[in-house]
Amino acid sequence: MADKIMSTGGEEEAADSRGTKRKEIADQKEEEEEEEHGDQQPELKLYYFDIKGKGESIRLMCAYSGLKLQDHRFESRDEFKAMKEGSRLPFGQVPMLEVNGKVAMVQSTAIMRYLGKLSGLYPMKDHVLAQKVDAVMDQATDVFMGSTVLTYGLRYAIVDLSPEAKEKSFAHYNQTVLPDHLKRADRMVGSSATGWMAGTEEPSPADFVWYCSLTNMAAKKEISEKNKTLERFPKLKAFVEKFESLEAIKQYHNKEIEEENIVVLRI
Repeated sequence: MADKIMSTGGEEEAADSRGTKRKEIADQKEEEEEEEHGDQQPELKLYYFDIKGKGESIRLMCAYSGLKLQDHRFESRDEFKAMKEGSRLPFGQVPMLEVNGKVAMVQSTAIMRYLGKLSGLYPMKDHVLAQKVDAVMDQATDVFMGSTVLTYGLRYAIVDLSPEAKEKSFAHYNQTVLPDHLKRADRMVGSSATGWMAGTEEPSPADFVWYCSLTNMAAKKEISEKNKTLERFPKLKAFVEKFESLEAIKQYHNKEIEEENIVVLRI
């Protein structure tokens, strides 16, 4: 699959809808470097599968903040295996964000923090707020870890999980574990004065991670409809709607639909 270049630069009105491109840097040395090198962003290239998964939050954050991203989606599993067998993936996993063709960044939440700092969507001066953003991102991992382990058991050294045991485990996850987690998340976003997960003025990396986690959950057949619909968690449902109402996110989704329709027409 050909690489996709995601760029939201162009019209002034569109730029305003994406939020802050680069916030003021307090440190004098960084200000001087900004003056010396200009407002050029590093070259960013994402390596991931042609699915949403853990790569989607990276794509969405770049689309929202105006960061230009080369979105490389593997054409086959063999292409990924070839990269994995080489030395380009530090931990043998994707997503991997290549920066300036040299630095290989891995682990999705670490990548999100990097992009947050690059775009101004991560709190650089408020360390307490930064910790909250990090904690909220880490909590998303905890919430959906049960589903991940049950789906990819061998990766976590679970070698003897029968279909019956898997079904029983998912039933417990759906009835008890996941609702308890979602109830706490619902309460957390409900207490936010801004409607964003960590109470930031603009969506932080945590919001992109949570939005993608919730929408990925909705696409997973093993998750119950009660949990997928978020009907019991109105604040989380409102959060998803708030996120999808962002102009840059609407533009991203509309473009995605257009590209899917073109593929269908070609077939």
